[in-house]
Amino acid sequence: MMREFELFSHWTFESFAPGSIPRRKYNAFSAMQRQTGQSLELLAQVEELAGGRSVVDWCRVTDLVARLIGVIANLVEQLRIMNPVEFMDVHEWSAKLGFYARLATDQTDVPAAPPYLVPFSLLKGPAALKWVPDHLVAPGGRSPALAVMPALYAYFVEANDLRPQLDAVLRELDLGLCPDAKGPVRQAGELIQAGRLPQLLEDELEIAAVELAPKGGLLDLWAFTGSGSTWRLIGQQQAVRPLGVVDAWKKAAACKFSIPALCGRLSLGMADGEELFAVVATPAGQVEPLPASPLPCIPDATALVRRLEQVLPRVTQLHVFQAQGLILSQKHCRSLHDLVCLCLERGLSQIFAFAGLPARGLAGIKQMRLEIPVVINTFNLGGGLFPSAAERSVITVEDVRSIPAWSLLLGLTCPDILWAGARRDEEGDMPHSSSYAVLSQFFMHCTLRLGQNLYVAECRCEDGVEKYVHFRFKGGNGDKAARARRLEIMRLVLEGEGFAVSSCGDYLEALRVGEKDVLLQRNLVSLGVLVAWIQTTGVEVLGTFRAEQGLARFRNLLTSSLSSPA
Repeated sequence: MMREFELFSHWTFESFAPGSIPRRKYNAFSAMQRQTGQSLELLAQVEELAGGRSVVDWCRVTDLVARLIGVIANLVEQLRIMNPVEFMDVHEWSAKLGFYARLATDQTDVPAAPPYLVPFSLLKGPAALKWVPDHLVAPGGRSPALAVMPALYAYFVEANDLRPQLDAVLRELDLGLCPDAKGPVRQAGELIQAGRLPQLLEDELEIAAVELAPKGGLLDLWAFTGSGSTWRLIGQQQAVRPLGVVDAWKKAAACKFSIPALCGRLSLGMADGEELFAVVATPAGQVEPLPASPLPCIPDATALVRRLEQVLPRVTQLHVFQAQGLILSQKHCRSLHDLVCLCLERGLSQIFAFAGLPARGLAGIKQMRLEIPVVINTFNLGGGLFPSAAERSVITVEDVRSIPAWSLLLGLTCPDILWAGARRDEEGDMPHSSSYAVLSQFFMHCTLRLGQNLYVAECRCEDGVEKYVHFRFKGGNGDKAARARRLEIMRLVLEGEGFAVSSCGDYLEALRVGEKDVLLQRNLVSLGVLVAWIQTTGVEVLGTFRAEQGLARFRNLLTSSLSSPA
């Protein structure tokens, strides 16, 4: 997030008529707005991983989803504070969706139960070790061997309580964007080396090693990772003393976090705890490795994306806002994204109910109907509307005195853009509560829920303070490639208008600070035109454009709208 919106520096508790809203409910609403922003960012990070550019440990996915569930639980609690009776069942629904989201990201870790050590022969081993002859051969015939089984590594991690620390390191990995991850590799290796096996297991391992190489013999250690019947040799140590086998085993375990080994595991979309790790010890010099394909050095996101596709319907996919007039309730929610929308929508509806519904003409909230099928619930902080609008519950853009709002609406209602749907003077569905504006003469915060897309624009342009325009976009459903192209076009447009832009998944944020009023007003007109063009063109059509082609089309449209007579 570039910066927080400054909405509640202006829309203070004192902005509401005395007695119209309890303080605890105002505080809950304020907290909901911040937590909604956090939720949208977490959703965007999950979407970004599904884009195929990142190759990360699965623990990053589980962490993002767990954090999102926690933020949404807080959102739901704030909603309950605002209306305990109406939203008494939302907690239960939220817990249900959270359970299914966790289930979708669940992983099956390697069991930590014995056996830990299995003596065997390379020529005839147990079924669990039938893969070993595919990798090691004894030229002199039968060779005794000792397998340190995957369960020992799993138990080692549990005994030292390493999982939280390892996952904290592994969550920072992204071999798709940063293939040379020396820092996390070193940290993970140090954690393994610092761990200790229980004394009983150390003794058993040393005794088994001495029995394998008696009378001062030495050992060769071969480290493997695998999944099912597919195993890879990731490291080897030669001429190891039997009494040094414990340290050698830990050194072998640290090989799990070498770049080639990580590349292999992450390219399978696996978590560290899901991967099998075994060490085969043999008398020194009696065994040779068979030729094998080298470990992959180019990370591949295919498996991660495929696994994420099972998660997205429970987390990021939007099932609500299919129809404009539908009153949103928890029964419509089937994903965590749906829950975020529910909390934002219903929280705003509570605020409007406390402060006075537009139809009643109470307090400062009015319904702004435009020449396009967009209705905005408007809260006047003072100076945002002309005095002539004071007695009316329904207003138009002609009633707007707020300089930034007027500029944004000028672009949004650009006559060169044709909208489908009912106009302001026709009967249409009730608007979403999440389309609203908070205005003063030199400040505007405007949130528009248009279909499944969410647009937020904020501007402060009074003298004597830092002037800025802040814009945020969160897209809904659609083809993944088309949504990526839409965001690419928006980025080019906004950067061309002088904004600093950051994006993640189907989420974009743009900021321009410290410019003259005339430039900020132009930025707001451009934002209005951009919102209208993006919304009316649709993600499917935008997805057919090249990014530069989309930019050129928008610039032609903007030039035409700016040159048209008012």
